Amino acid sequence: MNAVIAFGLRQRVLMVLLLLFMFGVGIVSFIKLNIEAYPDPVPPLVDVVTQNPGQSAEEIERYITIPIEIQMSGIPNVTAVRTISLFGLSDVKVQFTYAFTYDEAQQWVINRLAQLSPLPNGVTPQISPDSPIGEIYRYRVVGPPGFSVTDLKTIQDWVLERRFKAVPGVIDVTGWGGKTKTYDITVDLDKLLSYGITLPQVLQVLNNSNINVGGQTVNFGPQAAIVRGVGLIHSMDQIRDTMITAVNGVPVKIGDIAIVGVGHQPRLGIAGQDDDDEIVQGIADAPRRAEHADDPPRRGRSREDQ
Repeated sequence: MNAVIAFGLRQRVLMVLLLLFMFGVGIVSFIKLNIEAYPDPVPPLVDVVTQNPGQSAEEIERYITIPIEIQMSGIPNVTAVRTISLFGLSDVKVQFTYAFTYDEAQQWVINRLAQLSPLPNGVTPQISPDSPIGEIYRYRVVGPPGFSVTDLKTIQDWVLERRFKAVPGVIDVTGWGGKTKTYDITVDLDKLLSYGITLPQVLQVLNNSNINVGGQTVNFGPQAAIVRGVGLIHSMDQIRDTMITAVNGVPVKIGDIAIVGVGHQPRLGIAGQDDDDEIVQGIADAPRRAEHADDPPRRGRSREDQ
C-alpha cells in the first residue's frame, strides 16, 4: 500500500489525467445508463381493472377475476399474475419480464381481453394508466367564502381535472375529499298513490325527458331548417316541471309528487389538512419514460428483489 501511495505522489500528472479520464467515463456511463430513479427500474406491469357494482367479493372472484386470470395465462414472458377481488371491483396485475417493453406487454393483454367471453351484466375490463410513477404534483382546491366542499368538488371534477389531463406528461388526476353533487328527488308515497302513479313510471319519465333528439328537416324553398327536440335538464326547476301524466286533463308534474333538492353521493372517505377537517385536493400522476422498440432491455433489480 505504501508503494502505491508513493508511486501516486511521484506521478502526479499521471494521477490527474487518470482522474479526469475516470470523470469522463463516469459521465458517459451515466448518460447511457438505462436505469432511472423515476420510474423504478422494474419490468412492465399491466393492471386490468373491472367494476361491477352490487356483486360481492366472492361473486367478483368467480365470475370476473378468475376468467380474466385464465385468459392471461399463456402470454409469453409473464412472470406472475396477481389478483384482488373486492366488493364490486376486480384487479388483475400481470407482471412481465424485461424482454417486453410496456407497449408490447400492454398490446398482449389487450389482445387477450378481446378474446374474453362476455362478462356478467356486460361489464368491460379496463387497463389502468401505464405504470404511473406516483404523484408528481399535489394541490388543494380553495374558493371564496361561502363555497362548500360540494362546490369545490364540482370544480375539481369538471374543470381542474380536465385541464390537468391536457398537460403533456400527466397520465391521470385523482381527486380526494369533498362531496359529489347530485340532484335528489324525494317522492311522497301518499301523493304518488293518490294520482295512481308508480315509481318506475316516474323514473321512466325522467329518463325520457333528459335527452335531446333529432328530427327531419323542413324545407323553405331552396333552404332547409333542422328540427330538434331539446330536452336536456339544466336546473332543478326543469326537473320539477317535468310532466309525468295527466289526470282529468290536469298535468301531474314531478314537483307535485316529490321534493327536488341538491344532495351528494354516499361518501367513502374524507380529506383534511391541519385544522381543516374537510378539504378537496387532487393528485397528478405521470407515466413512465416513453420506451421505444429499439431501446435495450432495462437492467437492474426490482424493489421486490432488493
